[in-house]
Amino acid sequence: MKKISRAGSLLAVMAVLLCGCASAVKNYGPDEHFSETEAASGADSTPEQCARTSDAVWVAGPTFQECIRYFPSKDFRQGTVHSAIVFMAGDVLSAKGVSPSYAAGTPRKRIERADQEQRRGGTPYLILGRPGTDGSSGNQNLRRTRYETLVMNAALDKIKEKYGIAEYGLIGQSGGGGLVAALIAERQDVLCAVSSSGVTAVKYRIAAAGRSSDYTGKSVGDVWDPVEQLGRVNPMPGFRMFVTSDKNDGDVGYSSQEHYVLAAQKSGLPITQLMVHGTGPVHHQTYSIGNRVVEDCMLGLSTSYISTTYSDLSNDHPDMDGLARKAQTRRRLETASQGTAQPGNR
Repeated sequence: MKKISRAGSLLAVMAVLLCGCASAVKNYGPDEHFSETEAASGADSTPEQCARTSDAVWVAGPTFQECIRYFPSKDFRQGTVHSAIVFMAGDVLSAKGVSPSYAAGTPRKRIERADQEQRRGGTPYLILGRPGTDGSSGNQNLRRTRYETLVMNAALDKIKEKYGIAEYGLIGQSGGGGLVAALIAERQDVLCAVSSSGVTAVKYRIAAAGRSSDYTGKSVGDVWDPVEQLGRVNPMPGFRMFVTSDKNDGDVGYSSQEHYVLAAQKSGLPITQLMVHGTGPVHHQTYSIGNRVVEDCMLGLSTSYISTTYSDLSNDHPDMDGLARKAQTRRRLETASQGTAQPGNR
């Protein structure tokens, strides 16, 4: 029965891709699994539908109208949050179709993960659904275009307004890491940015693979490349950026990540590349370390401490909670010895 069900699911995804049609985005209940067909085809919404959707913001601009869903940790329920970490996941779609693990996700699982990260690091934590995923309307087929950057930027604006957020920490894995690099050119309220195995130099990656177009199928001319936006980055005081990379990454090649880091350093940005050990069959997943890095950065811990602690670490390190406790202790000691100010005065 499982084989039949899986085959039926794949056929449904293929049918939607062929027809190119998009349905109204579903308002997922806490334990409903996200739809593969919705991720493959995209989904539409209206302001009225979005207003009835749990933890969602309606964003509109000259080229988009979307309902973007998010999954907040418990502190957001209190109404006002000064600092917040926002996580953006990697691509759901690939040349092989929708990621098999995507449909295992539910809103409750996303929120539980956000709560776990807040318990570890202490900073309110939010998972932001990318267009066409996790109950957000929009289309994942338009990832790595300016459309996605503008939609996510508008969503951060709405969330900031809703909760009174003064400063963000942004963390993204793979395609989400590329979004982090794109978004810092749009915002002046990002204190800490972490790109974990990120697609930050898209055209370089295309050329290095000997391709004529991106893996999304988009032409080089349609790509919104973060490395080309570095000249527009005007960060807030105290801004720091980190990139977590594995030299054996078989998905987003190390050379493309290094290309972005070198270009960012040349432009004068305070960016540090951390060499770590990624998990997964192609050593691509480094976001667990990235979460610790962005949380320590938001605590105000020094770049030297972060580099020493996480360089050469494995993404499946068995005691992330212990590393978080160590960071909290370190912050208390640094604050006591320096008599310094609050996060934001680095």
